[in-house]
Amino acid sequence: MIKKIAAVLTAFTLAAACLASCSDKEEGTDSQKADNSAAQTQNADDTQSADASEGETDESTADEPAEGDSDLKAPVNDGPIDLEQGATDNMVTRSVYFEGDKTRLAEKVKAAIDLQNDDSKTPQEKVDTPMKIAFLGDSITAGSTTSSSQMTYTAQFEKWWEDNVCLFSKAVNAGIGATDSYLGVHRVEDQVLAEKPDIIFIEFINDSDTDFYKTTMDSLVRKCLAAENNPAVVLIEMTTQSGGCPQNVHGEIAEYYGVPVISYHDAIMPEIEAGNLTWETTQADEVHPNDTGHTLLANLLIDFVGDIKDNIDSYTESSQPFDSSMESPTGDKYADAKLADTTSDLVTVTDLGNFKEGTSTLWNFPNGWSTTDGGTYTCEMEFKNLGMLMLKGVGGNMGAATITVDGEEVKTLDGNFEGGWGDYAYNEEICSFDEKGKHTVSVTVDDGKYFEIISWMLS
Repeated sequence: MIKKIAAVLTAFTLAAACLASCSDKEEGTDSQKADNSAAQTQNADDTQSADASEGETDESTADEPAEGDSDLKAPVNDGPIDLEQGATDNMVTRSVYFEGDKTRLAEKVKAAIDLQNDDSKTPQEKVDTPMKIAFLGDSITAGSTTSSSQMTYTAQFEKWWEDNVCLFSKAVNAGIGATDSYLGVHRVEDQVLAEKPDIIFIEFINDSDTDFYKTTMDSLVRKCLAAENNPAVVLIEMTTQSGGCPQNVHGEIAEYYGVPVISYHDAIMPEIEAGNLTWETTQADEVHPNDTGHTLLANLLIDFVGDIKDNIDSYTESSQPFDSSMESPTGDKYADAKLADTTSDLVTVTDLGNFKEGTSTLWNFPNGWSTTDGGTYTCEMEFKNLGMLMLKGVGGNMGAATITVDGEEVKTLDGNFEGGWGDYAYNEEICSFDEKGKHTVSVTVDDGKYFEIISWMLS
């Protein structure tokens, strides 16, 4: 985009000069929640093995119903699919899991078109007030297993947007490998909403189809919809090789709030099961798409948003700001969720013990506490719900931490991830109370062991 904008600015300057002369002118997890451990273990096995990190339909193989297709939104193809020719029409149809209320999205598309065509603003003024598109997700959104950053679905969508909707745009990629919507709802305020994005895409294959993730996604969607600049929100549902996908619980939340859902799962899995595609055609491993998969996902999003653009004049109604008094289907448990590390005034450390501050090893979470020799760390915090973001390490030298709250032992967490794919930020909920209040929390690690508290998760 920078090169394109530079070209626009150069052209604008040359044009101005001509006028003057004529007139005299830019990452499996493990099972993550104790109360959902059984449900998440299968999901973790499918999704975490490598985390760290348009075509027209071929009319000669037109989609026709096949045996077992009766419950599909659109039938599978009657033979092999060549994705070099693009997704079939029925794949695209199935990908729209829930169309939702597209009013907000249409307003943002129209605002982008208007910005592009606004002759009253100079190119530099447009650069200074860009349309912003944010992507919040895990390693798929971060671009793990693609051959280059330009092949990620986020980059491909951004390029289409700049070429076809508005050059003056900024993309915010908040994809972090091995993360879920539980961490997402705690980090969205600082890492996404602070940028005031106009459109927010949310993707978390690391969630599982459980009530826990229905609750976390509920609060996450509410937070985004309630942002002051009235952003549009779109959910993206991926799939594991075994077909695991949290779109049932995510979809319940999306339908409740009228948020569109694009399902990569529903686009490809029926075709794979029918033998029209192989898993390896679109996927690099058990969960991560390869370049072909990222291109397919980008084009599913492009088709959905592009249809709005092509019919923008038909969207005449204005969207309404989110009504915060609207009842939450899960109780909005994480309404005020935040991360609290050494830079936060939400944590008062009363005893560091052998721990040191600002010593986290992960580049995207550098401000935690760590010990190389065990010991006890104690702090005071105010919360109703408490979670911990901690380091899981493959080196075999990590310790287990016993967490006590107000003197009562509530959880033990092991920092070891022996035999895993790499070190990562693991999160787990520690405890919940009926009311918000001030509590004393201690973390005790065996002598001689290494442990990192990356951040506390408070709500």
